[in-house]
Amino acid sequence: MPRIVYIHHNCFVLEAGERTLLFDYPAPAYLPEAAARVCASHLAGRQLTVFVSHSHDDHFDPLIVAATSGAAAREFVVSDDVADLYGDALPSTRITMEPEDRVDLDGLTVTALESNDLGLAYLIEMDGLTVYYGGDMALWDWPGNTPAANRAVGMTWRRQLGRLEGKRLDVAFSNTDPRLPESLCGAPELLDRVRPRVFVPMHLGGHVHY
Repeated sequence: MPRIVYIHHNCFVLEAGERTLLFDYPAPAYLPEAAARVCASHLAGRQLTVFVSHSHDDHFDPLIVAATSGAAAREFVVSDDVADLYGDALPSTRITMEPEDRVDLDGLTVTALESNDLGLAYLIEMDGLTVYYGGDMALWDWPGNTPAANRAVGMTWRRQLGRLEGKRLDVAFSNTDPRLPESLCGAPELLDRVRPRVFVPMHLGGHVHY
C-alpha cells in the first residue's frame, strides 16, 4: 500500500513507489505554515503529479508552482475552471480535464468524474493501485437547502457511487464534513456500497479529532 500523509483540510500527499501525488494544495489562508513545511519536505526531490479538483481557495493555491518547486519533476492535472481562472499562473504543459476525460501520463491513468460542486473528482490507476479522490463531490445535504436541492445533490452523489460500485478501490478520499453529522457527506453510504480497502476522510478543516 502507498504512504498517505495528511497535510490539511482536503490536501494530502500520496507516495507510491517512484511517484508522489499531491491533492488540492490550498491557499495560505487555509494552510498553517507548519503544514506547508511538512508538505514541502515530502515533495522534495520527488517525481510529482499535482491534482487540483477545483478553484475554491480551500482547495487551490494560485502560487502552486512556487509551492511545489522543490520536486525533481512536476506535472499538473487541473479542472477546467482552474485553467480558465488561473491559466496564466500554471505551466503551459498542464493537463486540463473535464468530466469523462481520460488521460495516460506515463503509466498513470486519470479519469475525470463529475462533481456536484465546482470542478471534478478523479479516479487514478497506477502500478496496480486504484485511487478515488472526490474533491468536493459529496452528499451536501445542508439543513438550509430546499428539498429540491437536496434531491439534486443526492441524485448526483448516488450516481457517483453507482459508478464506483464494483470497482476495486485501494484508497478512497471522500468528504466527511462534521457540520453534517447525520449524513457525514455520504461517507457511510460510500463505505457500504463501494467498500474501499482504505477510506480517508476529508473536508475536516484540520479538526481531525472528529
